[in-house]
Amino acid sequence: MILLALQTALHEATAPAPFTDEAALVEAARRLEDGAWHIIYEHHYPTLYAYLFYRVGDVTTAEDLAAQVFERAVRGIGRYQLRDAGLGAWLMRIAQNLAHDHYRRQKVRPPDPLELNEAWLQGGSDPAHHAIQNESLRLLRQALGSLTPEQRDVILLRFVARMTSSDVAKTMGKTAGAVKAIQHRGLAALRRELEALGYHDIA
Repeated sequence: MILLALQTALHEATAPAPFTDEAALVEAARRLEDGAWHIIYEHHYPTLYAYLFYRVGDVTTAEDLAAQVFERAVRGIGRYQLRDAGLGAWLMRIAQNLAHDHYRRQKVRPPDPLELNEAWLQGGSDPAHHAIQNESLRLLRQALGSLTPEQRDVILLRFVARMTSSDVAKTMGKTAGAVKAIQHRGLAALRRELEALGYHDIA
């Protein structure tokens, strides 16, 4: 299925299990306990970095923005309130805001996926290390470039950040139904583009 192709090509690594007691972790983080922040960093950094890289298209910038996510989180953890979407959705909203701020400061358009760095996608310890064969990945990335920014954002949050539709809705300020509709249209457009490019392993 195309969903499996997306998951395999973009982010094959297994998503980490949710925290058993996020409330206790947040309280420890509010006390600025190093151990709590280490757990939060190790759990969330890979998906935040992957999302930011696909948004900005530059390794150094993505690393800088990911670091800023945690800097803002440390400053703002006192105001954080536990919600159904959880800590990951809160951190992803910070990442989205930083990406938007980056474009406003630079006054540049978001990168086309065709411009992304092949070395990152094939890097030994980076989130996309286990990508499928290069040709399939190239076609998939080219097809992603045909989506609207909103469709691409939903696809990245769902299949790179591995967020649920409900969490994506809360992160983007939309209803779950709207997210599912955007995802449906985005996947349909992605399928058509992949077929046009000659990539047929999408049944």
